This record gives sequence, C-alpha cells and structure tokens, in this order.
Amino acid sequence: MVRVKLYGIARDLVGKEELDVEVERETTLEDLIERVTKSRGKASPTQAQVILVNGRDCVFMEGLRTKIHSGDLIEILPLVRGG
Repeated sequence: MVRVKLYGIARDLVGKEELDVEVERETTLEDLIERVTKSRGKASPTQAQVILVNGRDCVFMEGLRTKIHSGDLIEILPLVRGG
C-alpha cells in the first residue's frame, strides 16, 4: 500500500487530501495516477505539478515511469512560480 497526499488542484480533482492505495509489483507512478483519477472520473492532475516519491522529485528519477513500492509516500503538489 502507498500513501498519496494531494495538494492544490490535484486535491480538487480527486476530492481528497490523502489516499491509501494498494499497489502490485512493477507499478509505475503513471499507473498509480491513472488508477486514482480514473476511479474518481477526473482528469489527470499531472500537468503543472510536482510529484514527489518519498520526498524526491520524480523528474530526477524516471519521471512517470518511476517504479513505486508498498510503503512509498507519493505527494502531488502544484507547481509554484514567483518573482
């Protein structure tokens, strides 16, 4: 089971702040996000978002192809820009 924490637009799209999701072996981040959004009939929250796997930005891993495992913490945050 992985814990998914959602912030900003991702929380609004899914309708919850936090989810616990059962994952099978060889599950990717993309599979997980598709599963979470499809079950709620919503669009994917991946656009203009930062996705962390155990506190590490998935961009520096394998992006949406990053493998996730039971016990992982996935956080989906809005991309914040400032000046």
